[in-house]
This record gives sequence, C-alpha cells and structure tokens, in this order.
Amino acid sequence: MNQPENRRKFARLDLALTVSYKVSDQINTSSDSIETSSSDISIGGLRLMTPTPLKNSTLLDLNIILPDDEENPIEATGKVIWQTKISSTSYETGVMINGINNSDKKRFMEFVFDQMSKIVTK
Repeated sequence: MNQPENRRKFARLDLALTVSYKVSDQINTSSDSIETSSSDISIGGLRLMTPTPLKNSTLLDLNIILPDDEENPIEATGKVIWQTKISSTSYETGVMINGINNSDKKRFMEFVFDQMSKIVTK
C-alpha cells in the first residue's frame, strides 16, 4: 500500500533513531524484538524501515532510543497505518503512536521540539 496523502497533525523531522519493535501478541509474548531505524518522526508517529511486511492495524510494542539517553528508551505502543515495499527485504512502514505513558510522552515531546528548534535556528 502506498503512503497516504499528507494528512499529518504534527510536523515531522527526518531523523534516524534506533527503534526496536515487536508485534503485540497476547498469545505469544516471547517473540523477539527487531531493531531498526526510524525516519520522519513526530509526536504522533514515525516511519520505520522493517524487514518484513506488516498488515495495516498491526499493533507494535516500541522502544525508541533517544541519542542522549540510550539506557532509558521511550516505551510506546503503535499501530501500522501504511507500508510500502522498497526492496525484497525492506519496507517503509508508517506507525501511529497510540499509547505512551505521561513521563515518556513528555521526554519524547521535549526531544522532538528540541530537534525542531535546532533546525529552525540554523
């Protein structure tokens, strides 16, 4: 499925962060996390490079590693909202963040706004 028209609520940053994810699955909680990188991050979501196809509405458990706090990742849940195949082993995957605790949300928002201010002041 192609990327949808620009219906974004939040400004995006083209910034690569390390993100590990696994498909949320109440039956099999032992599935391994996959480490990947993000781009196009915002308060409301991010784009991941994934090695396998994921169906729309697939729920993911996310750990987003901020460069200045690698020992304390942002824990969130997200939902796949689109995916585009770019090679036989790589997919761009749009993920909407739909669950994050208040302290992680505050840290993530501060990071995103800080990065945006660096771009604006250049």
